[in-house]
Amino acid sequence: MLTSVGAVTHYGLTAVGRSGETIGPAVAALAGIALVGLAAGSLAIHWVGALLLGGVHALLGLLALVAPFGNPFAGGIFSPVFQITRMLGTFDRVLSEEAAVFFFSGTALIVGAFLSAAALGIRSRRVSGWSTRRAVALSSTVGAAALTVAVALHLVAGGHLSVSVLQFMRYDAGFAALTVVAGVFAGLAGLLLRWSSLGVFIVSGIVLIAGIATFLLPVPPQFEGRLITGYGMLAVAGATFVGAALGGLARSADEVTEDPEPL
Repeated sequence: MLTSVGAVTHYGLTAVGRSGETIGPAVAALAGIALVGLAAGSLAIHWVGALLLGGVHALLGLLALVAPFGNPFAGGIFSPVFQITRMLGTFDRVLSEEAAVFFFSGTALIVGAFLSAAALGIRSRRVSGWSTRRAVALSSTVGAAALTVAVALHLVAGGHLSVSVLQFMRYDAGFAALTVVAGVFAGLAGLLLRWSSLGVFIVSGIVLIAGIATFLLPVPPQFEGRLITGYGMLAVAGATFVGAALGGLARSADEVTEDPEPL
């Protein structure tokens, strides 16, 4: 709620040139983003909550992308997620607006896929045997690469789709498919926390810093990901990645074996 109220208010005031009034909403949004990171960090305690919450977000996020909104009487497809975001508007317009960006930019899918996969990976780490240094290094490298690809696709494909759907009421199946691919890469990065958190932590820290910077500072109007950055979605994703990576810290030296066999 803090993120929704702060981010939507901040975006609206910035859009009409009232930047001097954005300090309060920005602080509220950043506080909400910090709480998101703290919640993701609960993986350090247990994994079930993250698995369930991540799974729900991933399923609804995927449904939003594969079932575009439209008038079913005019050949369109009934989108339950779009209807849910509209129904939220009867209670709170701000929450409805933030939810629409969250789901139709692919943020829900990417965050949910990463979080649920991270829960499974970290649980496996805790019940498994030792890993080799080679496995840890490889996992760290591939995890960092996978998360980088996921974030890049999120900004480009998800950014284009969110603008197309929410501003021009036009669905683009190609960009929706690319956003789904971003979710797959995010899930892979989360799963690789099974062996190491280091690579994901480094990339996620950069994403979080970039997300906060692009939330607080204006971006070019032609930038495809302007809704993702302007509504704080990139910062939300970055906080989730950082929190989960910290929750499953890389194995210390006494948890890593020199034996080349076990993974």
